[in-house]
Amino acid sequence: MQKERDDYWKPIVADLKRECDVFKNEWTFKEKKWKAERNVLKLERDTFKAERNVFKIERDVLKTERDALKAERDVLKTQRDVFLVEKDSLLMENVGLKRMLIQ
Repeated sequence: MQKERDDYWKPIVADLKRECDVFKNEWTFKEKKWKAERNVLKLERDTFKAERNVFKIERDVLKTERDALKAERDVLKTQRDVFLVEKDSLLMENVGLKRMLIQ
């Protein structure tokens, strides 16, 4: 009686073990595939971050150059204003001298 039960269950258990092994193998394969895809995505993310950092550095360099040009422009504007004041004072002096000569 026990032998008949064992004979009945042995092929069923063996079949279930094979199915379990197949499932484990498929699952392991899928996990490895997902990990590989995740690693690829991480590498792409890191590449984009590196490119972004390069662009940020380039932007900062351009901002620094822009600020230097603005400072230079401000110096030139100040010089222009000084020259305009000098020109106005020379014109006023010239007008005064002409009046003195006319009188």
